[in-house]
Amino acid sequence: MTVARRLGFGVAGCVGVLVLFGCQNPDQLRIQALQDDLNKCQAENQDLRSRLAAAVSERDQLRDRLAALQKENADLRQRLAAQPPPEKVPAGWEVMGPYAWTTLSTDFLFDSGKATLRPGAQAKLQQVVEEINRNFPDKMIWVLGHTDTDPIQKTKHLWTDNLDLSCNRGMTVYRELMKLGLRPERMIAGGQGEFYPRASNATKAGKQQNRRVEIIAVPPRGPAAETKAGPETPPSAIEAPLK
Repeated sequence: MTVARRLGFGVAGCVGVLVLFGCQNPDQLRIQALQDDLNKCQAENQDLRSRLAAAVSERDQLRDRLAALQKENADLRQRLAAQPPPEKVPAGWEVMGPYAWTTLSTDFLFDSGKATLRPGAQAKLQQVVEEINRNFPDKMIWVLGHTDTDPIQKTKHLWTDNLDLSCNRGMTVYRELMKLGLRPERMIAGGQGEFYPRASNATKAGKQQNRRVEIIAVPPRGPAAETKAGPETPPSAIEAPLK
């Protein structure tokens, strides 16, 4: 009896386990599956909501940036429209802000190592005077001579150094411009020797560019066009446009 009873209880236990795990109600299994799908969809929905919120925030930032750029563009257009039209200058002149300048090669103006004008230079300087009177009648005129770095050879007995030569060439052009009609009180002559090159002195072509006289139209200080007042700003103020 004891063995039979034990076998009976074992069989009953196995049947209970099978009923519990293997014979579960199909509706309950379906409900569980649907609940799992629902949980998954809710998680995906929350992720999509987070991504949507981030996209909306980025869109709003881009809209704000676009509005700021549009305002900046409108302000710049307004400022540009309020500015006076750029000065019209003849060919051979360059302009930066209120300054204008033209560059003449000293190889055309002077013989090597000399500060006496060559034949034909006067015609070019006459043209420069006409351009100044027509385009810059109220501005000061600076005349600056420049050289390359080569030391003076044949005429070294005439000059202390390249700076001395450049200053004398500037003064020669100054005097010629004065003869051709520019008032001396509106002009300044000088030179910078080899110390303000336009190009490298390591090449022949660069040296040729550096041997020059620059004629610069500079804003007057007050009624400078009618008096003997000096220029409005020191030479260093226009170093950038002369490079």
